[in-house]
Amino acid sequence: MATLVVPGGNGFIGTEICRVAVQNGHEVAAFGRTGRPALTPARHPWVQDVTWRAADVFAPDTWRDLLKDADAVVHTIATLRERPNDGVTFDRVNAESALLAAEEAVAAGVDAFVFLSVRDKPPLVPSPFLSAKRRAERSLREDYPSLRTATLRPNLVYGDRRTGTSTLAAVLNQGQGLHPHPYASNAGRPLPVEFVAAAAVQAATTPTMEGTLAVPQIEDVGRTSGLVDPDLVSRPSLAPLLLGLGGTALGAWLLRRWQAS
Repeated sequence: MATLVVPGGNGFIGTEICRVAVQNGHEVAAFGRTGRPALTPARHPWVQDVTWRAADVFAPDTWRDLLKDADAVVHTIATLRERPNDGVTFDRVNAESALLAAEEAVAAGVDAFVFLSVRDKPPLVPSPFLSAKRRAERSLREDYPSLRTATLRPNLVYGDRRTGTSTLAAVLNQGQGLHPHPYASNAGRPLPVEFVAAAAVQAATTPTMEGTLAVPQIEDVGRTSGLVDPDLVSRPSLAPLLLGLGGTALGAWLLRRWQAS
């Protein structure tokens, strides 16, 4: 079994990576600015098997020790919004944090580095977001030859713990071929967080896996790896949207009835 370190492991995708890794027998250490995620052991018993650390990726002295005897780093830190006054920019968070983690991984003798990137620019997000991701990919490939590097490029990743993503995935799937945005295309289709996590863990622990995994490859690896049960992954659903629209219509009808009485 392998030992994985997950920067950003307390985020939406990061926690799922930790869960899949732990439940398949791997040792996992994860860090983020807020430390352990707000998941109760009663519902998520696996959280007790992860070494959590509250640490800033840009202060490697606070997490460098986690890399001792680690086999792979799975980097999941990213931001969709810039706050320059707080030092939060696309280039710093989406690129520099990964390259700093890679530099520390090389110094610690870690074998593999998995980078969570994206296939296309998300809607309404400025283009420097994607530029930063691509810069990190190039630098990981060219500047750290001793690392076996794998890059995952999903688009929308959905799951039950991120409200609204399953509904958005259903809307995008319904719009395939009807809308020009790549998130509504077959090649850029939404993926369940369980498949993305399984592909990340598989890439981290399989010596022959490297390079870029696009949406179809991520789905295939996630479905066939045996790390998750394909029948139990999150599903796109229009039900919350329809219920919401139905509730709105019912409320409007009752209001009209009340006004007419």
